[in-house]
Amino acid sequence: MTPFNPNYFIHAANLLLVVAYSVRDIMWLRLFAVASSLISLPYFVLQPTPQWAPITWSLLFAALNLVQSFRLYLERRPVKLTADEEEVGRLAFPGLPARKVLQLVSLGAWTTAAPGERLIERGTPAGGIALVLRGKVRLSQDGRVLGELGQGDIVGSALVLSGAPGEVDAVTVEPVRALRWDVATLRTYLEADPEARIGFQRNLAHDLAGKLRRLGEDYLRQPSSPANQSPDL
Repeated sequence: MTPFNPNYFIHAANLLLVVAYSVRDIMWLRLFAVASSLISLPYFVLQPTPQWAPITWSLLFAALNLVQSFRLYLERRPVKLTADEEEVGRLAFPGLPARKVLQLVSLGAWTTAAPGERLIERGTPAGGIALVLRGKVRLSQDGRVLGELGQGDIVGSALVLSGAPGEVDAVTVEPVRALRWDVATLRTYLEADPEARIGFQRNLAHDLAGKLRRLGEDYLRQPSSPANQSPDL
């Protein structure tokens, strides 16, 4: 009877490596690499003297690729957003994948403000910005009403872009539901994620341009008086 040839295991392992290097999906490449490392083990074990160094390295490579495969699986799982999270994505980040939206939401804190609460105080640097989902916020300067912000507007976007203290007061005029981000935390995250940074900066610029246009229109509709000849937006 012909004895079993352990070379079959090493041949099979190398064939799986060929398949691994042929696929385009990195997750499948790692899974085939895991299979190759495990199938090669009997070859090293069945030698006249077990080859412990290759066995150890094969187990290490298999474990490493298995862990990375699991991480890729977790990253690719479908993301289920809540109603509020979906609204954040629709209002502020329509071009970002759901997973990126979820990451940005997780950096912030949900807040509910009662009427009369001050979100921005004139002369004070902005420690955070807030995306309004529901409710209204009134902007005023020296007692002069400049306009109102509502759903989809970001309170404090101009301060984040400029880094300057606020020149207006932002006070809620009805119950507000908003998502608030700490500026320092948000900047750290965006610096490490170019895709999210581009999407967020695009939305900040769009938000600021839209507010300038609307607030200018609101100002022009106000009755003329010496107190409001030139709104400081």
